[in-house]
Amino acid sequence: MIQDDTLNNKINKIKKVGSIQKLDKEGYVINNLSLGNIQEEYKNIIDDTIAFYNTKFKNDIHSIYLRGSVAKGKAIPFISDIDTLAISFREIEKKELFNHIYFWDEMDAKHDILNGVEIHFESLDKVRSSQKTQFLLKTQCICIQGEDLRPKIQNFGIGEWAYVHSNNIEHGITQVETWLKGENTHEEFKEICSWIMKRTVRIGFELVMEQEQCFTRDLYPCHEIFSKYYPKKSEAMKAALALAVFPTSDMNLMWSVLHDIHDFLVDKVEKRNKN
Repeated sequence: MIQDDTLNNKINKIKKVGSIQKLDKEGYVINNLSLGNIQEEYKNIIDDTIAFYNTKFKNDIHSIYLRGSVAKGKAIPFISDIDTLAISFREIEKKELFNHIYFWDEMDAKHDILNGVEIHFESLDKVRSSQKTQFLLKTQCICIQGEDLRPKIQNFGIGEWAYVHSNNIEHGITQVETWLKGENTHEEFKEICSWIMKRTVRIGFELVMEQEQCFTRDLYPCHEIFSKYYPKKSEAMKAALALAVFPTSDMNLMWSVLHDIHDFLVDKVEKRNKN
């Protein structure tokens, strides 16, 4: 376990928040999201995000969905971000979003409790062809505008479609290395750190979710359930959790924490995939 005062301070600030999604009697993941659960202080932020989609992509939007802690009514001011997903009639290329980076800055300036907004698109064709996208919509999203596709999608249990990160575990490291080759601000370094650490914690949960027969993307439960099966790696995963929630711009610290847990995860994923 890494001994670092900055890291230990971050670990001490971790809150035991989050929840799991249980399975129904037929073994399907229960989506218990409701618009009524959304906290009042986040409603204007959601409205502004919907307005962004409709203004910049008004002819392309089929429907818009909310997911994550805000959708659960469990958002934590200054820590939680807004996770959204728009289903589009055509494929939206990433370069089209680069022209609207200013939106993030505007939102941060206008809403002081906000810790970022995720703008993401999937095409209708992708929804029809991808079980992973269908799983995401069916189990983790709530419709906030347009025709709700979820009633038309099959129910899902815990299966291959739920392995969002671990089946491509090396991609995260490759992506981070690519990002770090560019010029990054202090805040961009922290965003990179948070992204790879969230991915790391969720990979840990994906190793054990079938044994546990539940699903979650919430970080603390991911760490807690992983630790139940791999107690010797609990502290290493807690360090990753700390940097996911309270990211650092110190890339040496980030790589040290990753080194403590990454090779273990790669080994376990490889052994699981061989079985």
